[in-house]
Amino acid sequence: MQHAAPIDRIWQITKSIEQAAAIEEWEKAAELVNERSPLLMSLSTQQTGAALEVLRQVRVVDMRVAGAAQSAQTALNAEYCTAMQATRNVNQYQRVAQF
Repeated sequence: MQHAAPIDRIWQITKSIEQAAAIEEWEKAAELVNERSPLLMSLSTQQTGAALEVLRQVRVVDMRVAGAAQSAQTALNAEYCTAMQATRNVNQYQRVAQF
């Protein structure tokens, strides 16, 4: 029963990570991952079946969050490229307008 508390805490943090990702609070999600990592690393290799099932669910959530993070990064990169192009266009206009 000594493993129940760390597993429960790992699951709670994982659900918080999922919630933070759902509202695109990536900084909060990263903080939670940093909080959870030592708990995961401290687990022994001998776990109950229930604990292993929780860890499988943690992996499923992590894969889903990683996919969402990749999508968010792609979208932000596209927005950045659009903003940079707009900046170049404004600079070009200012150069041409001065003549």
